[in-house]
Amino acid sequence: MTEQHQHIWTHHKGAWTCVDCPETTPTCIVNKPDDDENGHPTGIPAQNICPSCVRYEQHVLDGIADALGHWQHQPRSLVPAIRYDRDKLKGSRTQDDRPTITQPSDVIDVLWSWADMWSATRGEQPPQGDVLPFLKRHILWAVANHDTAAWDDYRAEMRQMRHHARRLAGLLPKRLAGPCVHCGGQVVQDWADEHWQPRIDARPEHNGLSDTHRCTGCGLTWEHREAWMYTNGHTLKLTPEFAPDTLVTIEDARKHIFPDVPASTWRTWADRGELTERDRDVRGRALYRVGDLDTLVQRRADTTRAGRRAG
Repeated sequence: MTEQHQHIWTHHKGAWTCVDCPETTPTCIVNKPDDDENGHPTGIPAQNICPSCVRYEQHVLDGIADALGHWQHQPRSLVPAIRYDRDKLKGSRTQDDRPTITQPSDVIDVLWSWADMWSATRGEQPPQGDVLPFLKRHILWAVANHDTAAWDDYRAEMRQMRHHARRLAGLLPKRLAGPCVHCGGQVVQDWADEHWQPRIDARPEHNGLSDTHRCTGCGLTWEHREAWMYTNGHTLKLTPEFAPDTLVTIEDARKHIFPDVPASTWRTWADRGELTERDRDVRGRALYRVGDLDTLVQRRADTTRAGRRAG
C-alpha cells in the first residue's frame, strides 16, 4: 500500500503536478482574488473545484438565508408551500428575463427555479423540502456539467440574490452624498458588522447605524460625521491644485473651494452653459470637475479680461 503524503502542487506546462509523486490535479474552475494567471489547483484528481471554493459557494447560500432571517426578525425556513406553477428555469437568462426582487419570497423563488432546472437537467423529480441543501449537494455536479448547469450564471445570480436579501433586510451600507476626498470612492455608514450581522455597538439614537464613516475605495475611516465634514472642507480647498479631476457639486464648490465667488456668478455661468456636468451623485445632484470650475474662477480673477473687475 502506497504511503499517503501531503501533496505539494507545482504548475508546469499547463498542469498541476505533485513535487513528490506523479499525482496530478486540475486547475480549480473558480478564480480567487490572489490567483495568478495559472489559477490554483483543486488538490483532488478529476475534480474541477477545490474544497475551499465549494465551501465558499455554500457560504453564499447561507448568507442569503441569514439575511432573510434578519428581515423576518427571526429564523425563517426556506421551505415554501408546494407551488405547481413555479416557472421553470432553462439554461441561462438574459437581463430582461431576470425577476424583479421586491420581497423575500422573490429571492426564494429564484433559488427554487435553479433547483428545478438542475433536477430537470438530471432527469429527476423536482426537489421537495429545503432548497438550500439541494443546491449545496449539487455544486460538484454543476461544476462537472458546467454548460448544462449554467454554472457561471448560477454563481452570478446567487451573489445577486445575496445582495438583494441584504438590501431587503436593511443590512447594506448607507451611501452618503459626496465622494471620498482622498480617492474619489463612495463613503458609507454601516448598518451591519463585518459578518453582515446587525450592529450592536451603535448608539441607540442612531437605530443601529454606525457613527464611523468609511470609504469603500481606499478604506479610510472617520470617527463621526463632524470629522468627515471637517476633512472634506479642508481637503476640498486643495483640490484645484492637487486633484483637479475631483468631482464636486456646485454647493461644495461654493462653500469649501471657491467661497469668494458669489452665488450670482455661478448662476450666470450656468445660464451661459459654461458649467459642464460630468456625473451625478447618489442624490441625483450634478457633479462638476474641479479643474473646469477653477478655470472659470481664474478667468474671472484675471485683471486683463474685459468687463467689470471681480470683487
